[in-house]
Amino acid sequence: MASQNIILVQLYSNGDCLYATTVAQQIKTDFPGCHLTWAISSFCKSIIANNPFVDEVMEVNTVAKNDIAAFRRLKRQIYRLQKKGVYDQVFIVHNADTNLAYYDGSIRSSILKAYQHPITVPVQPVLRLYPEEIERTRKFVIDSGLEKYNDVVLFEYAPQSGQSNISLAFAMRIAEGIVADQNVAVILSSANKVNHSNKAIIDGSSLTLRETAALSHYCTFLLGSSSGITWITTSEAGKQLPMVQLLNAHTTWVNPISRDFERFHIANNKVIELLSFDEPTIIACVKAALKDFGSAKQKFNQHIPLHFRTTRSIIYNLLCYLEFGAILKHIEVNRVVYGDNVSFYKEVVLGFLLAPFTLVGNVFRKRLRRDGIRLL
Repeated sequence: MASQNIILVQLYSNGDCLYATTVAQQIKTDFPGCHLTWAISSFCKSIIANNPFVDEVMEVNTVAKNDIAAFRRLKRQIYRLQKKGVYDQVFIVHNADTNLAYYDGSIRSSILKAYQHPITVPVQPVLRLYPEEIERTRKFVIDSGLEKYNDVVLFEYAPQSGQSNISLAFAMRIAEGIVADQNVAVILSSANKVNHSNKAIIDGSSLTLRETAALSHYCTFLLGSSSGITWITTSEAGKQLPMVQLLNAHTTWVNPISRDFERFHIANNKVIELLSFDEPTIIACVKAALKDFGSAKQKFNQHIPLHFRTTRSIIYNLLCYLEFGAILKHIEVNRVVYGDNVSFYKEVVLGFLLAPFTLVGNVFRKRLRRDGIRLL
């Protein structure tokens, strides 16, 4: 039997693409000898560089993040290629359009469910670094003098996931509080360059996201926001660190570490989550966790409330394209996880009732933006 040509579609974002590396590995297990092409955005393509389960990369520049119309055009294009015999199998796991149906409170869960085949391979994200990336990281560590410190805190302060909103000034003050009177360094890790007079507050912007996975092996603690840096430390190339996560419990796409780890049977005894926090709380929590994590977790950890407000948004988005089958799938998926939860069904009903008003409001806002009028 000739080997199959298969395409996997997962465009954004870095954390989501890390989750989807499990699907790539599963495809190679389910279809031995296949040729796997991964369609991915230019912004995220580095995540799958050197991935042993990916044979070819289709770099996608025509679909902006959250542009559903463009994403649907891409899907139609790929299915046309399948009809022409270019691809034998098409697997679209990108968390958008009809795949919103698979969201059940965990982004990784929705991506893996979108594959629609059993997952039998490890769920740990696959990330294989190049030797030169490891060497550049080692040089950064030497140049930063990290060996001088008892503890090194990796601080993910500018997340792209929407799980938290932290300004640079806020992050600076937190870093200053953590390094005060302790032999501790804080690496401010983002794409934004920072400059601080205190040598213990280190700019990590010169390292790529992949190199930050290598950097995690030189760190002892993570202060994160459930975004790319957090998830890359859980990959094959990273080191899973004791962590404090700064989260917004009311964001649309809730994706807490604790829920994900529980869902996939990963130990979360080294995870503290803060939902309501200020600078003194964060500083006190990190300092306490560096000394005695168990005691700090008992004192500071805040329970992630279960809510289904995301469902309201999902119902609206699926109604816009009359995807009633996907709406039924969303109800089925969540019923399996949560049973007949009244709060969930309430959000389903509200999604239907509020959809016309949401549509009118969105059209009105788009028209104002088109005409250059700003809403106060």
